[in-house]
Amino acid sequence: MKSMKLYILRHGETNWNTRHLFQGQTNTNLNDAGISQAKACRERVREMGLTFDYVVSSPLDRALTTASIVSGLPKESIPTDKRLMEMNFGALDATPFTAESPLANTLLNHPSKYVAGPGAETYEQVIARADSFFADMAKTRPGESVLVGAHGCIMRCMLVDLGYLDLDEIWHQGIGNCTIIEAELDGEKGKFHVVRIDETRDFVHTTAKTKE
Repeated sequence: MKSMKLYILRHGETNWNTRHLFQGQTNTNLNDAGISQAKACRERVREMGLTFDYVVSSPLDRALTTASIVSGLPKESIPTDKRLMEMNFGALDATPFTAESPLANTLLNHPSKYVAGPGAETYEQVIARADSFFADMAKTRPGESVLVGAHGCIMRCMLVDLGYLDLDEIWHQGIGNCTIIEAELDGEKGKFHVVRIDETRDFVHTTAKTKE
């Protein structure tokens, strides 16, 4: 049986990205540049010879539309999974993505000390839903190639869950629009590991580092 791989895709650009605002679980849409990025990503995926047995996405439109463009499947045919949604930033949504406020400063610069406000998620909660998603994929899609539509912060939390990053390192890791994380299942251990992070938008390819 061939090895199982996940291709975890960040959405294309939105107007909130250009304005440097926290988006969280606000249902923003791709702008024209984001659509162009997704189309360029689709061509790069074809050049890489990738095909997908299954496509699943966050229900937020920016991720679902990107997954649709890259895979060539209509949005209505792509299953969605709430575990793939962006981190819920609570009151930070629609505020500038900077470390100027004490809450944002801790979130971005000291993740291990971050205390979520009312209605917001902790990093631990986001990592737990990422871990749950990975476990389900390992059980239900063995041997398949899966495209996963997701978001920047949850992708960073996935890297923590996969042992690639420490929590306090996550904002040092670039996850640009239409970046793809390739993860492969170790059949013996039943766990995924990072193969590489592909900055598809800029055609830059980074070989995954090894974590002890």
